[in-house]
Amino acid sequence: MGTADKEPRPPVRMCVRCEVVTGSPVVVAVVHQNSGPGFVVYACQACAAHYPPQPDVLTVRRPSGKAGE
Repeated sequence: MGTADKEPRPPVRMCVRCEVVTGSPVVVAVVHQNSGPGFVVYACQACAAHYPPQPDVLTVRRPSGKAGE
């Protein structure tokens, strides 16, 4: 019995807003950290509409110049 015989498991995550376990999670945010791995924030289909699109932190840059200006 190999892995080709098994059916893939559906994604099951808890909604960050209503705290209900959902079989159709939507990624609403990705949290990056300076040390260690970051994490992904999920919501159910109904709650996902309450979260604005998140900018990609890897493409956002601070204006050139000294820090604090």
